[in-house]
Amino acid sequence: MNYKILSLFLLFCTALPAQNIRQTYRNPVIAGDFPDPSMIRVGEDYYAAGTSSDFAPNYPLYHSTDLVNWTRIGFVFPETPEWIAGSCWAPELFYHNDTFYVYYTARKKSDNTSCIGVATTKNISGGFTDHGPLIEWGNEAIDAFVFCDTDKQLYIIWKAYGLDPTRPIELLASGLSPNGLALTGEVFSLTKHDDGWIGHGDEGECLVKHGEYYYLLYSIGGCCDNRCDYNVRVARSKSLKGHWEQYPEAILEGGGIWKCSGHGTLVETPDKRYFYLYHAYNAYDFEFVGRQGLLDELGWDENSGWPYFKTGNHPSAQAEMPFPNTKQVRKTVFYDDFSSNQPNYQWQWDMKSPQDIRFFGINPLTGNYTMETAVVDAGDDLKGLAVYGNAGNYIAWGVKNNELQLYEVKNGEKHIINNYKLENNTPSVYLKIESVTGRLFRFYWSSDQNEWHTFMEANAHYDGSYIPRWGAGIHAGLLVENSAGNQRMFPWFKLETSY
Repeated sequence: MNYKILSLFLLFCTALPAQNIRQTYRNPVIAGDFPDPSMIRVGEDYYAAGTSSDFAPNYPLYHSTDLVNWTRIGFVFPETPEWIAGSCWAPELFYHNDTFYVYYTARKKSDNTSCIGVATTKNISGGFTDHGPLIEWGNEAIDAFVFCDTDKQLYIIWKAYGLDPTRPIELLASGLSPNGLALTGEVFSLTKHDDGWIGHGDEGECLVKHGEYYYLLYSIGGCCDNRCDYNVRVARSKSLKGHWEQYPEAILEGGGIWKCSGHGTLVETPDKRYFYLYHAYNAYDFEFVGRQGLLDELGWDENSGWPYFKTGNHPSAQAEMPFPNTKQVRKTVFYDDFSSNQPNYQWQWDMKSPQDIRFFGINPLTGNYTMETAVVDAGDDLKGLAVYGNAGNYIAWGVKNNELQLYEVKNGEKHIINNYKLENNTPSVYLKIESVTGRLFRFYWSSDQNEWHTFMEANAHYDGSYIPRWGAGIHAGLLVENSAGNQRMFPWFKLETSY
């Protein structure tokens, strides 16, 4: 009898802790290259957009119902507006009067300056109608944020003077018209240097009203390569046009496996909690994957009133789920056989690609991945796989005139690394590239997908350190020389990620 009682007691004690275990998620919540994220809530739905740099379609869009699992639903611009030359950065989503807005940074073809444009839609997954440039301010206007005050007045904030050597960077603001398409009133500075503001290149800002204060979260430091030191700061004021008190330390900075955190936006959940979606580099594969989308919860100190991140001032590797009964799902395989008439929203291409190559790629989710394809009847023009930074920096592995060819393009100069003549009766060639950390590569080929032959010396890797471009992770995908074709010229493409 005593034994049975003891057994039941031990069973109860063993089971009890499991009831208190909280569900968690791991960062990133949006893996792969997703810089400068913006996030909004519309009812129970959350939407996010991010930088696409010089790749089209422009500004990828995501949807979630739990803040942890995100699905790409399209792009702001499936077709690039005619006036845009590139540098498609920092789209800021806003929802107002049953309309979705996006205020985005882009470089103009006419004079190559960066300005802020605006576009609208009633259906966020159906593409936006562009209204062109809204803010043209000196040599550069970037990083817009739109805020609706308690009196329903709309304001837009942006970073100015970043390219002007004669004056310091400032965060400027202006009223917006009720339809969100025109500036109203006088432009004013939030970060007045003659009012004691200490500036360090402030950018990537977002604004929230909490209690009696306006809180301005902003980022400082180097944002966009492996020398970065990006971090998040906060200031507060009782008036938008009043004196801002700056918190003396970073409230979020790189540490642990995540580096150079910043440029995010806050969203308030229905139960009045705040979550911050921002970007950071993973220390393992750094600029080779790019700045990824991370999520952390923001709290407010009851005594001081200052905000803080509940998991500490470093990006969390793992944190409590925003909502109960949620399971984080990681997709490890991307596969496309190009049989669907519907677009696959992962594919992008270089807006500035020359006529002699066509590249179509996706953003790898980590630096460890394997991609494969098949080439049937290669013909006179090389077709195959590529790891791509831009048209002047990439590595290509393909088939041309019944010959395997591996070559690099570095700083615009092409150099053939190796080639191999195939037998004349080889109808199909299967190609594979293995990546480690997004920087080291091995290349394989097969005639039957069973027996794979390496194209490198034993245990040797090709070093692709030169491939990433400033501010953008690499793309991995399909390349065709001297053709106006597209990715459908291949029977299929597969990329498998290793976490």
